[in-house]
Amino acid sequence: MKNRSRPDIMAIILEAANGGITKTKLLTKANLTSGQLRHYMSVLLEKRLIMELADEDKRHVAYRTTEKGMKYLSIYSALKSIAVFPQEG
Repeated sequence: MKNRSRPDIMAIILEAANGGITKTKLLTKANLTSGQLRHYMSVLLEKRLIMELADEDKRHVAYRTTEKGMKYLSIYSALKSIAVFPQEG
């Protein structure tokens, strides 16, 4: 598997959380360890790119991409489409 950059990983998390996702499913979709996910979630929550949804006793927690997070994805996608990267192979 090729190395992923921080912006790549953040985009993967935000795409997966679009519409809502649990932490367990997010770990699987983003292919991260729990420590890595904790680090990225802390950054994404602090920057308000993702929001935490929880019931009153915080037993069930899910995450959803915010409008600001969707803007990040849009800009990320535009930059990725115009950037020229050498092909690996």
